[in-house]
Amino acid sequence: MLLQAVSALADVSASPAPGYSPTPAPAVFPLQGSGTTDYPYNGRNGPQPVATSAAQAMTPPPGAASPSPTPAPGFADVTADEVYGNSRPSGDMTALGHVIIRYQKYDILADAARYSGTTKIIRATGHVQFVSSTGDTATASALDYDTAKDQVSMFDVNGQTASIAVQGQQIRGALYYKARKAVVDSDGHTILYNGWVTTCDPAHVAFHITGREIEIRPDDRVIAHSSRLYLGSFLAAALGILVLPLSQKAGHRSTILPRIGYNSYYGFYEKNYINFYRSPSFYGTYHVDLYQKVGLGLGADIFFQGRRGGGELSMYLVQNSSRQRALTGARNAFNATLSYQHMFGQHLFGSVNANFVSNSGLFVALPSTASTNVSLTHVGGRSTTNYAFTATRSGSAIAVNGLISHTIAFTPTLSENVSASLQDTSNPSSTLSVYSRALSFMSDTHYTGRTFDADLVDQTNHGVQIATDATGNTTQTPVIGLNKVPELTLRTRQFQVQRFRLPLSFTLIDGLYDDEYDKVYTTRVEGDLQLGSAFYRIGQNGSFNATATLREDAYGTGDLQGALIQQYNLQEFFGRHFDDTLSYASQSVRGFTPLLSFDRLTSSEGVSDIFDVYNGSVYRFTASANYDFQHRFLSPINYQLNILPNPYASVSLGESYDPHGSGYSPLAVSLATPLGRNDYFEFAGFYDFKQHGVQGGTYFLQHTVGDCYQVRIAYRQPLREVDLSFNLLAFPSETAGFGINAQGPILPTSFEY
Repeated sequence: MLLQAVSALADVSASPAPGYSPTPAPAVFPLQGSGTTDYPYNGRNGPQPVATSAAQAMTPPPGAASPSPTPAPGFADVTADEVYGNSRPSGDMTALGHVIIRYQKYDILADAARYSGTTKIIRATGHVQFVSSTGDTATASALDYDTAKDQVSMFDVNGQTASIAVQGQQIRGALYYKARKAVVDSDGHTILYNGWVTTCDPAHVAFHITGREIEIRPDDRVIAHSSRLYLGSFLAAALGILVLPLSQKAGHRSTILPRIGYNSYYGFYEKNYINFYRSPSFYGTYHVDLYQKVGLGLGADIFFQGRRGGGELSMYLVQNSSRQRALTGARNAFNATLSYQHMFGQHLFGSVNANFVSNSGLFVALPSTASTNVSLTHVGGRSTTNYAFTATRSGSAIAVNGLISHTIAFTPTLSENVSASLQDTSNPSSTLSVYSRALSFMSDTHYTGRTFDADLVDQTNHGVQIATDATGNTTQTPVIGLNKVPELTLRTRQFQVQRFRLPLSFTLIDGLYDDEYDKVYTTRVEGDLQLGSAFYRIGQNGSFNATATLREDAYGTGDLQGALIQQYNLQEFFGRHFDDTLSYASQSVRGFTPLLSFDRLTSSEGVSDIFDVYNGSVYRFTASANYDFQHRFLSPINYQLNILPNPYASVSLGESYDPHGSGYSPLAVSLATPLGRNDYFEFAGFYDFKQHGVQGGTYFLQHTVGDCYQVRIAYRQPLREVDLSFNLLAFPSETAGFGINAQGPILPTSFEY
């Protein structure tokens, strides 16, 4: 413990102490515990090596009489103007004037220090300073070190530390704190009473959090009771119990600050997040949301992890307002989602996923839906078996599906996959009730060779559908599909014709097919010869590449179908700022296929051109168009301009021109740029020249206050939505995505029930 050094005062021989009483300790603030190093200032008598245990007091270390800049292991150096007392276990010791205690990597400085042999407590008073080699510092009016409990209490503390990591990530900058009292245990467990913390520069405190009691559990969590968030001097949120996970195991990012906004659907709204944290394996967030037009939202996201499994449970309840009840006819709307994974043993794994949404929508009543998926997977030395069950209900419609799949590797080159599924569906109604049952089976034997691969597939579908109308009349129809009984596929490895530098590959498919869609039962042989891709250099600035496929299908009905598929690309560079790519693609089909639902091919032919103008990464202009020879149709011409004037700003403009009468489309605009040092602006939308206005615009403005928190304002024109949120820059959990190119929107575009 960092303050074990101070116990050295108990073992220094000196004359009896004069009458001296320590300053009474006021109530205190918690502090990051001192470490394993204390060192003193060289006073009049020089540094005094002090034993931190009784055994060490009996036998001083070699060379202890001579000053040393670093104490020997287990010893502390104490320097003071005057030292009084005795070294007996029950004796008292007092050090006065320029007291410095050095132990491992910590310094404790004070005007006076006293050790009580009765209470085993060291009291340091007067201009108490604490300094760590890691850069952590603190000042206090008094410090108590209980040598029996190995516990430090500091009073009227002001300090700073950078030794805080949130979920495995170091915070940005330092954490500054104040407290009336701080209690630090030997394991680093700290409690701040009447605490105050911030990550802003103390000279410009843009935000701070207060708490009646702030508890820091190293590598676990921070818990603040009766906490409040202030932006400047403005009370932004009464957070109640604030829980901030510190453990890297708690991968879920916690949202701390409330979110407020307005849109045309919900009216004004406020979303509040109350975090709880029992351990790295059980934590979550409670939701208390207010919607002006919809009602009150209450929910919880719970994350749990056991020795063999874990998952997530989310629940959300909306108590509808009178307006919402009139629209939907429901008093409440509720949804719940459960996801759980479990490991039964070394080879058996399972998972459960369930979802429920009650019968209410945003403006009208909707049928409730529920779904459940249960799966088991057994992994052996050479085989894997999956069992899955799925049940879904939407209103009165019910669907149940069961699946079994087994894969086994007989050898490194030979494997087999067999799967079977059974699906039942029913949809009763007053006018027409429909019930169906279908059974599917598939077997795939796969062989991997040095020169070719092969698959032997059997695939069948069987079933029946029964429909009953309001008069009781029943109609049965078979569930139809395409059956392969069987199909053999051979695929050669790619080889090359060296003379033409042309790679080739060949595929042969032979099978017996039952096409229940078109009532056709026939054999079929398909051969595919693929040439390319071939690449050739043309001059110094051009290149040409091509691919072609020759395909021929032969059927037991006597029908034949053939196809020639070609694609050619010619690219030419003009200097350092221009290039043009001309592409031609065609598919020429001849003959007839009786299996229209399986392999019907159609002819096509077209050309496309892409023209680029650019200057490094500063700007790029692209124009592209396509022409369909078969339909004699020119597609709209597309234009795109991207500009990066500096590493922090970008502009993107895009539109198209339709030569068939509609003319130019609205101009798509995407803009991102800083506005001074502390502001950043983003916009995405369309400018309609015909309407002379912006359509579908989304605006984001971000303002950074004091380099320690951000104010974010978002406006979405289609929803007429304004959203205000805050981001504490120091905490990784609060660096959620923001802006057009972020991981996700600031506010979900769909309502959360």
